[in-house]
Formats: sequence, C-alpha cells, structure tokens
Amino acid sequence: MFHSQEAKSSTRFIINNLVRKLLLSLLLLFPALGYPNQNLPSLGNASSSMISIEQEKSLGRAWLRQLRRHVNTFDNPIIEAYLSQTVYNLAPHSEVIDRDFRFVVVDSQALNAFAVPGSIIGINTGLFLHAYTEQEFTSVLAHELAHISQRHYARRLEKQKVSVPLALTGFLASVVIAATAGSEAGIAALASTQALSAENALAFSRLNEEEADRLGIVTLYESGYDPRAMPTMFERMYRQTRLQGYSMPEYLSTHPLSENRIADTRNRATQYPRGNYSDSIEYHVCKGLIINYYADSDVSAKQYFESLLSKGNARQIDGAKFGLAVALIKSDTRQSIALLDELLNRYPQHISITLTKAQALYAAGDISAASELFTTLSARNPNNYPISIMSAEHFMNINQHEKAEALLTSLVKEKTESPLAWYLLAETQGKTGNIVGLHISRAEYFFLEDKLTSAIKQLELAKGKNQDDPQRKSVIEKRLEDMRKLKNNSPL
Repeated sequence: MFHSQEAKSSTRFIINNLVRKLLLSLLLLFPALGYPNQNLPSLGNASSSMISIEQEKSLGRAWLRQLRRHVNTFDNPIIEAYLSQTVYNLAPHSEVIDRDFRFVVVDSQALNAFAVPGSIIGINTGLFLHAYTEQEFTSVLAHELAHISQRHYARRLEKQKVSVPLALTGFLASVVIAATAGSEAGIAALASTQALSAENALAFSRLNEEEADRLGIVTLYESGYDPRAMPTMFERMYRQTRLQGYSMPEYLSTHPLSENRIADTRNRATQYPRGNYSDSIEYHVCKGLIINYYADSDVSAKQYFESLLSKGNARQIDGAKFGLAVALIKSDTRQSIALLDELLNRYPQHISITLTKAQALYAAGDISAASELFTTLSARNPNNYPISIMSAEHFMNINQHEKAEALLTSLVKEKTESPLAWYLLAETQGKTGNIVGLHISRAEYFFLEDKLTSAIKQLELAKGKNQDDPQRKSVIEKRLEDMRKLKNNSPL
C-alpha cells in the first residue's frame, strides 16, 4: 500500500544523474576536500588533540544545515516532538555529556537513523515503518546515544587519520543519497569519490558496536524500556539483509551487523529481568500519521487500519483507531471525530489526539469549535511546539494572522532553530504588514536551510526598511556580521 522508493524515480538514468549532480555539488560546497591542511578542525595525526565538544557542536550544526539543504525533511511537529521527548527520556540514563540536542526527521521510507558529532540525532520516517514496537524504535536511539557518549566518531577518525570536515562531508553524501536514490546507487556513486574513504571512517568497528550495544542496553533498561528489543530489532535488520542480498538497510552501512553480534546482544539483554513493557499511545499516533502520509490513498489507509482493528494489543488497536480517524478526516469527518472522542475518553487531554480533533472539526466546517480548541490548548501549554505550530497554521487558514504571528513570535524565542517555525512566521508577517519582521524571519529560515547568500540579502532588506527602531537596527547589524563571517569561514 506504500509508494516504493523506485516508484518515485522514473528511470535508473534519472537516479544516476541525480547522484552525479549531488556529489558534484557537495565537492563544490566543500573545497577543503582536496586541501586537508587548511585551518580546519582535524584529527589528522597522533599529536593532534581530540576535537573538543564545542568544535563538534559547531561542525554538527553546520552539517545539519547542509543536510536540510539537500534532502526533504518530514516537517510534522508531532513527530519531531515525540523524537525529542524520547531522546530526552533516554539521555539522563546515558553517558552523553552534551545534551543540547538537535533533531531532524528525513522524509524517506528507508530504514535509517544517525547520530552526528555535536549531539545531532536524525531518523528516517522509515524507522517508524520498520520498528514493530516502540521498544524496538527506542532501542535504535539508545544505541545511537551510546555512540555519541563514547565519541566513537572522533576516535574512529583519529585512528583513520581523516579530517573531520571530510568525514562529515562523506557522511552527508551517504545520508542524502540514501534518502533520495537508495543505498545501491549511493554506494556506487560514493565508490568513485573521496567521500567513500570518509564514509568508511565513520563505519564503526566491531568494538565500537559492542560498546554501543552494551551501553545502549543499560540505557534502555534504566529508562524503563525493554532491553530485549535491541537484539530483536537487529535480528530483523539482519534477516532483511539476508533476504535482499546486496540491498542492505542503509543503517547497516555504518553499523556492521553479524550473527555473533546479535547473539552477544541477546545474551546481554537476557541478563535483565523480564518486565511488562507496553508502547505509549504517542508512538502509535506518530506511526499512524506516517502510514497515512505514505499510503497510496485515503481509501487504502482506511482499509489498512480497519484490518488492524481485529488484532493486536490495546495500544495497537488504539493506534489503529487514531490512524483510521486521520484517514477519514476528509471523507467521513463525523466518524473521524467520533473515533477521536473515543480515544480522548481513554486518554484525556492527550495533546496530539486533541490537535487532530481540532483539525477534524475544521474539516467538518465547525471553525468556531476548532478555533476554541486551538486557543484553549495554546493557553494551557504556551510555546508547546506542536500546539503552537498547528494552532498558527489554523489561524493562518482562517485569516487571523495576528493570532498566528503572536504564537510564532513567542515560539521562535525558544525554538530558535526550527525552519518550519521561521517559515510560517515569515508567511504570516507578510499578511500582517510586518515587513521588517518578514525579512528577518526569512533570513533565519534561509540560514537554517544553508542558503547564506539569501539570508544575508534578507537581512540587508530588513536593515534598509528599518527606519524608526535603533535597537532592532543594532540586532540586525550584529546578525548580518555573524552570517557574513560564517559565509566566509564555514566550519565545513
């Protein structure tokens, strides 16, 4: 019922052409690939000290901006909030020092997750599709946190004598190609470039993997998740690799898996007492949203969720009800609202379900009730990311742009690195006539999408149109200075 990755590309020629163009653009973006002795952070020799956490953070943020430029991200605030909350549930029980995380969700059905130096955590939407339970989903994140906590990237690069910018460039290329053209094309393209050596440097060693497995299992157990979920998830990946031959899950290209490793992980997990673990409804809410997104049609999504209602445990059934409600929003709004009300009786004041009900009310034409629900949620939960974004979108839809602008202006003070929040704020400021604000917001959006020339141009326009506010002028000039410096001396 889902669109295949191949179906999104009309021919192999188009895929290969895309890969060639992408790699060329990456090489042009990072001229340091051919000049490893430039003044860039490096782990290139035994006398060099390991890259600092602050350097990792700077490099990681730059890498994230580059990633956003080259792949489609899945800009759903409910999904991002769930990913963030899950990682922050795990982090106190891990050995991660820098817990100032940044998150990204890639719009790709391929199974992949990654953790980049600087506490960048990323997943493909495909991780929700391939993980049968929340426990399995979380086991992958716990494993990635362990790699960050032990700084396996930095240690691996030091051993391989590969510069950090080169390595992150190679890793960026592999993630981008996997998301756009599939791992087979990505491997073939990378084989002819310097990026391959960098990608191999980021492929963890057997000892790295064993350490991440061990620490990840401890983190899972101490965080209240099932440690046995990790070997179960790995075993499924391994079976998928055996069945598909050369076409392995992209995740395994940097996380080599073997039968011995699976057996060792299972032995470690079984040392912990069995418990009664159940998935949260929020995990199944997220999974339902993603399944609806990739479904061929609302009808096929409806049929899929109806088939689930006759089987599964309570949370899976509730998740199927939510997924069905989403599938019915356009075609049978009355039934959609009835299903959401049934779920709210079971999970009172659940934010994601309530937000979806507000959307269903709007689809049913009850704008007053929808607006009241969004307003109530916003008042009770100021600056909550999903509430602020979805409420602002609602008020923009009904031309109440002042309300939307107020919500988003408050939100970006806390979520300063949300491209979606800045994009929406710019859109609604254009409607309210806040032209200087429009240019500033566009600048921040372009900056986060790694379009520095466009960002600088917007700030110059903001400076020129800001006539009566000296304090704002000073802020604009400082931001302009920072962006110009960054453009001339990018950490990558």
